[in-house]
Amino acid sequence: MKIGIVSDTHDRLDAIEKVFHIFLDEKVEQIIHCGDWVSPFTIEFFDEMNLQHTKIPVFSVFGNNEGDIKRIIERNNNLAFPVQFAAKTVLELERDGKRLATYHGHDKEILSALIASQHYDAVFCGHTHMQFSMSQGKTLVFNPGAICYARESKMIKEASVGIYDSQTNEARHIYLS
Repeated sequence: MKIGIVSDTHDRLDAIEKVFHIFLDEKVEQIIHCGDWVSPFTIEFFDEMNLQHTKIPVFSVFGNNEGDIKRIIERNNNLAFPVQFAAKTVLELERDGKRLATYHGHDKEILSALIASQHYDAVFCGHTHMQFSMSQGKTLVFNPGAICYARESKMIKEASVGIYDSQTNEARHIYLS
């Protein structure tokens, strides 16, 4: 199964539209969002793009920079394709026999514990806005980067998402610009 991995949207509606064109071209079957939606209108726009382009399930965690979680949840409940938010801080899924964890990444101790546990085949995270992919033991650790064109309080020219293949347990980055 191909899964689109996105993080740190930070209200960038223009980038969200690009992301859905990428996910459509890549024929992803699910989307995982690693947190930092920020404003309630962002989740509505995400749903609008999903309705127009892919109509696929979206799973997510919250990040450390959500502007109004209560209204995000309220609006999510009224969407055509509501996001399936993790009940806890960590989203756990199983796809093609692979155990997947998603955590925003803002607490390094939690992220390190998820990775060190070797309980998961892949751990997806965001927060740093820096794309990376590495293996630690059997666990793939993947950060898709951010689509908000910012890092460390500075504007950047690159934004990226990831495509994860649950059959091979491999992920790759795709740049929006």
